[in-house]
Order: sequence, then C-alpha cells, then structure tokens
Amino acid sequence: MLSKTLNYYSANAPLLTERYELADVQEIQNLLLKTFTKKSKLLEIGCGSGRDAFFMFSNGYNITAVDGSEIMISESKKIHPELSNNLFHKILPNDLNFDIKFDGVYTIATLMHLDKNDIEKTILSIYDLLNQSGKFLMSVSLSRDDINENGFDEKGRFFLILEQKEWLNMCKDVGFKILKTKINKDGLNRDGITWLILILEK
Repeated sequence: MLSKTLNYYSANAPLLTERYELADVQEIQNLLLKTFTKKSKLLEIGCGSGRDAFFMFSNGYNITAVDGSEIMISESKKIHPELSNNLFHKILPNDLNFDIKFDGVYTIATLMHLDKNDIEKTILSIYDLLNQSGKFLMSVSLSRDDINENGFDEKGRFFLILEQKEWLNMCKDVGFKILKTKINKDGLNRDGITWLILILEK
C-alpha cells in the first residue's frame, strides 16, 4: 500500500512541491511553535517539500527531516538548500534509525498512508526516539470523501481512516500522554476532508 502511495509522490514531486508550498498551513505552523521549545532538537517524519522543516529551521529549531520519497527529498533540497544536510530518505516503519534522541517529533499528513500495523510500529519507534518528556505532534486524515471502499483515491494513494478514539488508543498503548486533541478543516480548502491533530508527551 505504501509503495503505491510513494510512487505517486515520486512521479509528481515537482508539482506537489509547488502545491504544498502554497497551502495555508499557518494554523498548524503556529501550533508547532507553541508545542516545541525554541532551539530544541526536532525530527519531522514525512517532510514532503520541506515546507514545515524550513519554517521550523527559520525559527531557530535544530531540525532533522525525513521522507519516504527520494525524489521529494531532492525537490526539497532544491527549494530549501539551507536544509540540504538535514534531509534524509527513510521509509516507514522500519527505517527510523538514529543514533540520537530528539526533544520533539512531528508528522503532518503522513501516518494515515500506512496500514494499522505499520502505524503502531511507527508510533512505538517515535516514542523510543524521544527524550523523556519529549513531545509528539501528529496530523492525520479523520474523514475523506475522495477514497473508495479500499481506502484508495483516484491517484492511487492509500488512506487509512480511523476514528479519533482509535488514534488515541494507539498512542496511549505505547505510553504517550494526551496533551491536546483538535479537529481542523483542510489546508487546501477541500470539502469533505477533515484532519485530526494530536499533541502527546512521553
């Protein structure tokens, strides 16, 4: 499932990079600033165009960012050359290996492309990568009207739609404390799509 999704992002990387850079994400970027202490060491999972990684870098954070599409990483390095040494190609759930711990991790519009088993593995890896009292911010699709009964949209991307309670339980099961839950409308103004934002603490 993930391979089909990554194929789409790789095949359309330049177009998607342009689109993501224009999205209205002021609300979630403000939330990132409120969630993580300045100068802290952060990991972004699923950085796409590098939009949010660059935003955090510009605001004084020590940022490492990863994406499952090697071509998206290349595109993000082109438009955000300042991040070139901070961007890495890593595929979920088994490739989240680092020899350091992070003060915070965030992932925006990424985890719902995995199946439930791989999401659980990824959340556990994130928990292990965090320093004690480290924070984790995640954003996932809560509802979509553009996918078929098997979870695929017309572009071939997979989306796992779960209830808010299921996302909360997966995070609680590995030991996370829930600090905040929020439901947002779509940053690209698509009707029929809503987003769940969770802020958690180790």
